[in-house]
Amino acid sequence: MEIKIVSSLDKVFPDIAPSLTIAKGSMLKNERYHLQLCIYNDTEWAEREVKLEVTGSLAKYCRFRVVENIPAQVNEYVTKDDYYIFDEHTARLYPDLLRPLEYGDVILPAKQWRSVWCTIHCPKGLPVGKHGLTFTATVPNGAVLTAPFTFEVIDAVLPKSDLLYTNWMHYDGIAQYYRVKPWSKKFYKLLGTYIDSAVSHGMNILYTPVFTPALDTKIGWERMDVQLVGLTEREENVYEFDFSELDKFIDFAQARGIEYFEMSHLATQWGATACPRIMAQTARGYQRIFGWDTDSFGDKYKTFLAQFLPALDRYLKKKGIAKNTFFHISDEPSEKQFAEYKKVADYIKGFIQDYKVMDATSTTSNDIVEIPVLSTTHIPENAADHVWAYYCCSACDNYLSNRFFNMPSQRNRILGIQLYEQNRNGFLHWGFNFYNTAFSYRAVDPFAVSDAAGIFPAGDSYMVYAGTKGAWDSLRLEVFYDGLQDRMALKLLEKYIGREAVLELLHGEGVKGWKEYPRSAKWHVRFRERINKKIANLCSETIV
Repeated sequence: MEIKIVSSLDKVFPDIAPSLTIAKGSMLKNERYHLQLCIYNDTEWAEREVKLEVTGSLAKYCRFRVVENIPAQVNEYVTKDDYYIFDEHTARLYPDLLRPLEYGDVILPAKQWRSVWCTIHCPKGLPVGKHGLTFTATVPNGAVLTAPFTFEVIDAVLPKSDLLYTNWMHYDGIAQYYRVKPWSKKFYKLLGTYIDSAVSHGMNILYTPVFTPALDTKIGWERMDVQLVGLTEREENVYEFDFSELDKFIDFAQARGIEYFEMSHLATQWGATACPRIMAQTARGYQRIFGWDTDSFGDKYKTFLAQFLPALDRYLKKKGIAKNTFFHISDEPSEKQFAEYKKVADYIKGFIQDYKVMDATSTTSNDIVEIPVLSTTHIPENAADHVWAYYCCSACDNYLSNRFFNMPSQRNRILGIQLYEQNRNGFLHWGFNFYNTAFSYRAVDPFAVSDAAGIFPAGDSYMVYAGTKGAWDSLRLEVFYDGLQDRMALKLLEKYIGREAVLELLHGEGVKGWKEYPRSAKWHVRFRERINKKIANLCSETIV
């Protein structure tokens, strides 16, 4: 048997030995540091109930999770570059799920590698200085495997992130998987774990379903009702609104660290042609009053919005979160759809002039809203300051960063450095926990279907799994957060030497724009260590 300490930037497959072994590392005292304990079982039989231990001055700050392999059928598009793990269009297993050691169970299958993810972290800050850690795996067959690791905690603190970051929460995914009623007590208990995961990985904006989101739904189809706003039609075209559930939702999210809220889209995706699904209590019972069959610029919907938006505005201002609230019109309108989009947007914006509207688009001409969120496939270098970035499945070639199963982890993590270099202060992704097929024909099990039923490359549609008691993190989520930590480390370095000097350092390393960077996990590890050393030296000089 064999044990190795491996960088978090290596994806360890059962049949491929890890290549990025490490013996030491460093971090700022309030960071999260990740490494992997990789064990190979060269015997003829599986070994179970393997006991893991860590000794040393930082032992109590170490947390273990088993890296589980997840099946993926679609791992890339035909159009792609050469920076993928496997250059093939075949189904296989990928290491991604981080399963808590709920029962202390680590199983070592015969003739395979198994990885255990270790997180070293203390919210109040780790003890500064150099530390030695020893990791031990005790196998029931009598084998005792040990691996030493040297670790330095630098006497510096990452500043609080100033990145506005949203990764859309899909509430039907939680309700469908766990078979609970949306906004019930059981639902909120589960939702809390998802929000906790999101916030602990840098997310500070929460997608808020005032109405059931008009996202990723085939024309004519409907997703589960998750509408937060209560609505009664008192008489034809006269409405009464109940914001009590929305109020509960906001309090719940704020208590878990959410700082900003984005109201769900007020028109359908890809062009703003129709209305979101809106339910109301009417004289004929509780029923849908708007949807695919109603024009987003029709008189009935305009009359509705003329009552709803002022009422929502009053609620948000009374709640005290108006300045921390964003609105959406329609997701990803194309150039050909901008005329319809602008017509609807201009009408809606007349009622929400005190708010910023943000919408994602793959084109560069969305100057209709205050915050255009441009795809990294099209965003120009050094775009205007108010432009945010996003990526989705289309960021699959030209070495663009993304989070697909089949992409090296460094391609996921590099985004943090790129956001700094391009001075982007906002980032959006559409899928934190999208547990549906593409177009939401049906719900899927994220443990079995990782590619939205063969439409998106595996890993595009979610970052967390539906665990036994709530959200379980993924390897990709932790690596993405490491990228956000890289960004803030550069921000901290900037405080000492200035932005121009940091940019000169990045450009000297070959980092420029969204497509140019050293495509090497080893480079990334060395570069971050170099940044840490610079910060340590500058901090000590400041103290002196």
